Formats: sequence, C-alpha cells, structure tokens
Amino acid sequence: MAIGKFVEPQPGVDLGTAQIVIDERALDDYYRGLEIEQPGQAASAPSMVAANVDMSTRMYFENDFGNLWLRQEWDFRKPLQPGATYEASGRSLDVYQRRDRSVILTETVLKDESGDVAVVQRHHQSFVLDQSEGQVTLRDPSKKEGARSYSLPQGKPFGPIVRTISLEMCGSFFHGDRNYHTDKEASEELGFTDVVVGGKMTMSLIGELLDRRFGDAWKSSGKLLVKFTNIVWPNETVLVKGVLQGANSDDPSRRDIACWVEKDNGVIAVVAEGSLEL
Repeated sequence: MAIGKFVEPQPGVDLGTAQIVIDERALDDYYRGLEIEQPGQAASAPSMVAANVDMSTRMYFENDFGNLWLRQEWDFRKPLQPGATYEASGRSLDVYQRRDRSVILTETVLKDESGDVAVVQRHHQSFVLDQSEGQVTLRDPSKKEGARSYSLPQGKPFGPIVRTISLEMCGSFFHGDRNYHTDKEASEELGFTDVVVGGKMTMSLIGELLDRRFGDAWKSSGKLLVKFTNIVWPNETVLVKGVLQGANSDDPSRRDIACWVEKDNGVIAVVAEGSLEL
C-alpha cells in the first residue's frame, strides 16, 4: 500500500521511516521562532525538537478543511543530542470520532544511532469531513467543557514564559514554509479567518518550560499528555505556566506535573499533564 497524503485513513498502516538530524537549522528555527537566546554549548537539544519529525503528516483525509491538532502524547526516554541523526518510524493506531470531527491517531518512534528508543510521540489530528468551503465553525471558548470545568492545578509553581507570538516568529519556527501556520491566505483556504499559531509551537513553549525546570531528568523520563483547547492567533500574548505536584499514584518514584498555556484574556489554549522521575 503506497503511503501518501491522500491514503484512506485506517488503523494498522505502516507509515514508513524518515530521518531527522538535530542540525543548526533545526535548532536555529526553534530558538528564533520561540524568541529564546540560543545557548553556546548545550549538552542536549530541546525536547520538543523531536516534533520536527512526525509521521502523522503521511496519513491525512483528502478533505483537510479545518484540520486542527487535538492531542499529543509524549514519552521521553533519552535526551536528544545536537548534531546527531535519528531514525523515525511511524504507524497509524486508530481512526475515531470526537463530536463533529474525525480524528486520526498515529505513532512516531524516534531511535538513535545505537537503536535505542529516544522518544515516542502519539498524535491526534482532527478533521471536519462534512465541510469543504466557507469558514470552519469553531466552538465558543466559554461554552467548552474545559473552559467551564478546568481549574488551575495545585502544586509548586514554576515559570512563567511569556510571549506575544508574532507572524514573524511563526515563519521562523515553521522553517519558512508556507502553510496555515505562517500565511493568512493558506489559512483562509482551510476555513480560518487568520493564521493559526501551530499547536507544535505552543506545545514547544511548554516543552521549553519543562526543559528549563527539570533539564535532562525531563528529557530522559518525562511523560506528557497535551490537549489543545483553543486556537492562538498571531499577536496574542500567552503565559506558559507549570506546577510540580506530589508522587504519581501509579509509580511513587515519579512526580506529577501540570502545565498550561493561558492567553492574556484568561482563555486557556493548551493544558498538559504528566510525570517524570526525580
């Protein structure tokens, strides 16, 4: 079965392999895109650089109108090394419905040159299959379950990282590519009124917060479930915050964490929960 953008999505399909090199461009685009001062001699790369290879892009619905990131799951096992080459392999795990959206769940496994698993990521991409033109209907943030029920988690706070995300930052972060995360016309073609700040970008701000607070302990043992609850638009200011919580109920050797991305108008755009060994 040939793998391409318009293969009919279904579970159990081998999505092939790809290589990722943690080279200067990958690091420059990450740091410039997030407006972070690049360290001179870093022992390990940012954890979320792993998102540069995501095999989910090999399985889409032909009608990709209004598609959005829904969730991302992470399992970090070894810190990524600057200059190193990694092999990614992918497969589709599930296709399911969530409200008015169809969701494809894929898995990407990243291995280092010795064959050890460095990172496992599972990506949930959502599509609106009953619409192909006009403007995509987005749920009112105030009426979402998360907006009504999400209460800020308790724990020892760390952060915040504060950013006003400009269109120029989006262009740098997404390697200068033209897509709905960098170009308004491309975004309008998919039914959005403006550029959609990429989920990979806001998620990477959470990763940066965790990298700063926990370093290689996070990069070698972190687990995280990220949920995208509201779109971030260009020129909006976001605050990325986290809390360190108690021992994990399933594994007392691990500590729970919670992070979130909050717009300056109070709307929660991303929530994440996970754990790490400390």
